This record gives sequence, structure tokens and C-alpha cells, in this order.
Amino acid sequence: KAKVHWLKIQDAYELLSDPAKRKKYDSTLPFDDALPSKSDVTTDESFFEVFAAVFNRNSRFAKKRPTPNLGDLSTEMKEVQKFYKYWDNFDSWREFSQYDEYDPAEAQDRYERRYMEQENKKLRAQYERKERARLIKLSEMAYNLDPRIRKERELAEAEKLRKKEEKRNYK
Repeated sequence: KAKVHWLKIQDAYELLSDPAKRKKYDSTLPFDDALPSKSDVTTDESFFEVFAAVFNRNSRFAKKRPTPNLGDLSTEMKEVQKFYKYWDNFDSWREFSQYDEYDPAEAQDRYERRYMEQENKKLRAQYERKERARLIKLSEMAYNLDPRIRKERELAEAEKLRKKEEKRNYK
């Protein structure tokens, strides 16, 4: 029994000390990839609570660190724009090898192994596209519901109307 326990510890150490195996393992752990809905955001404060939690949860897969914070109502627009630019171009290390259909180690020859690897790559690409689409949707939803962005748009619209009215009064 002690030998079995020791072998499990040794396997775990081997898995955790190899970065490639660790990434593969971490990608298979359960992850809540649910997106909030508009009904979850009732006030400006609830926007920051809801979306900060979701962005923080997803930042675990970030290749580029540190990840910018969502901030609050007093955050400068420059930082807000920087935040959304980061998430629009989010680079994830998450991989989807758990969905592989074939095990290339079981291949009879290199041609079969190459075929298996290509099929697995196609499958992973589908999941990566879905993940990318989910992250883009998250970023767009947050951008559209963000009270700071809404305020900025209203100010720009008011300025536009003011200039239009000024032009009309000049004539």
C-alpha cells in the first residue's frame, strides 16, 4: 500500500514539474465559463461586481501577465480603453487536448500518427474558436454595459449636438 501511495506522489510530482503536462492538466480542470446576462447588471455597482468576477476567473488562462483590472467608476478612460484592448486581444494558454479523439502513441506507423495528430488538431481548433468567440462576447457585452463607456458616449453625443446647434445658430 505504501508503494502505491509513493508511486501516486511520484506521478503527481512528475506531472506538476513538467510545464507542458501541467498546462494540459490545468486545462482539464473544471472551469465555470458561463457569461453573465444583462439581467445580472441592475446598477453601476453590480456591473463591476459581476464582470470583475468573470474577468478575474478567465484571467487564469492569460499568457500575458499581469492582467489589467476592470476598475471602478473613478478609473480613467485611458485605463478603461487599455483594459478592453487587452481583452479584445486576449491570448490564452488554455488547450483542449482532453477532447482528442486519437492517441498518436497507438499509431502503427508515422503516417497513421500524422493523420491522428492532424485530426486531433482540427478538433482542438474547434474548441479554441468557441473559446475565442466566448471571450470576445464577454468583452463586447462588458463594453456595451460599462457605465463609464456609456457616460463617454453620452458626452460625445452631447458635444456633437452642441456643435450642430452652434453651426445652425451661426447660419
